[in-house]
Amino acid sequence: MGLLDRWIAMRFLGNFALIFSVMFLFGVSIDTILQLDSYIDASRMAVDAGRFSSLWTAVPVAVVDFNAPRVFQFFAYLLGLCSVAAAGFTVTQMVRTRELVAMLSAGVSLWRVGLAMVAVAVGLNLLQLINGELILPRLAPMLVRETESILQAGVRGFPVRLVQDINGTLILAQSFEPATETAQHFLVIERDERGGATRRIEARSATWNQERGGWTLVEGLASGRAAPANSGDASRANPNAARIDRSEAIDFVATDISPKSILARRFRGFAQLLSAPQIAELARDGGLDQGVATRIVGQRFAGACVNLLMLVICLPFFLLREPQKMLRPSVVCAVVSVTGLLGSLFVMTVPLPFLPATVGVFLPVALLMPIAAGRVGSLRT
Repeated sequence: MGLLDRWIAMRFLGNFALIFSVMFLFGVSIDTILQLDSYIDASRMAVDAGRFSSLWTAVPVAVVDFNAPRVFQFFAYLLGLCSVAAAGFTVTQMVRTRELVAMLSAGVSLWRVGLAMVAVAVGLNLLQLINGELILPRLAPMLVRETESILQAGVRGFPVRLVQDINGTLILAQSFEPATETAQHFLVIERDERGGATRRIEARSATWNQERGGWTLVEGLASGRAAPANSGDASRANPNAARIDRSEAIDFVATDISPKSILARRFRGFAQLLSAPQIAELARDGGLDQGVATRIVGQRFAGACVNLLMLVICLPFFLLREPQKMLRPSVVCAVVSVTGLLGSLFVMTVPLPFLPATVGVFLPVALLMPIAAGRVGSLRT
């Protein structure tokens, strides 16, 4: 990469960082204003607990604690839009200062300007793939926090309402703490193929055991019903009299309902924050529909392609041989980019009944490729 290419790339990257920072700070400011009562309440509780000396110290820390991890999530959502905006600002500045005219006079193609920015955009999208596979999964418990969990390490405890595993077993808990992966007042109801209860397992608490693939119980007790050997007409006439109760101590329950599965069922966006292997494991265990899992994983790669294609489509709006007012191209570019990115996101997210999940996810890429090729051919340089 030559000196000119590096200069254009650094200018594009600087504009991208500036636009991203402004949009993120604007979003944080709006959220802080709307949720100010929640920040103050959480800060007051932290001050009462002795963690901070005053509200003036606690409130700024609460705002940073709740919003700082969202930088990576915000980067994933607005990478495409910020890339187009940064390209527009970069080329507009070059048009205003007649730098494009000087480059054309020296025999430099306008596409050399575009290629430098596309190269940086490719690096940013690769960075987003790393972000989605390594960083966001680690921050997932913090990113699904609600406002009442401000200044806490993760999601607050919540009750588990009759979750069904792959074998039809029902699991219920009065309270589940994601940070410690512990459930209080744990209840398991095992059922037969017809849905009838065969065994009931109760425990004062249960902790997830990843190695054994189940829950380790504290003070666990299993009680079931077994039919007697001579079960004839009398048992059919009076089923309760034909069964005898039995109880035994138990310290472990094997199930595919893991803490990640519980969080994915409670929080709609939790699965999107996991890595591809974690999503596949969640779908394999029955915690996520297979079609949804395919769309989430495919959307990461298709989304990167859509971001780059939209950048290529929008660049000719600004790469002009003659200086002119840039208001009209900027407005047209804004309409095209927002419509294209939101439309692509809608197609990639919503299941299409007439297409498999894999094809539906990459459908926007197939539609945008000929448009991008046409825009490349129409550029006068």
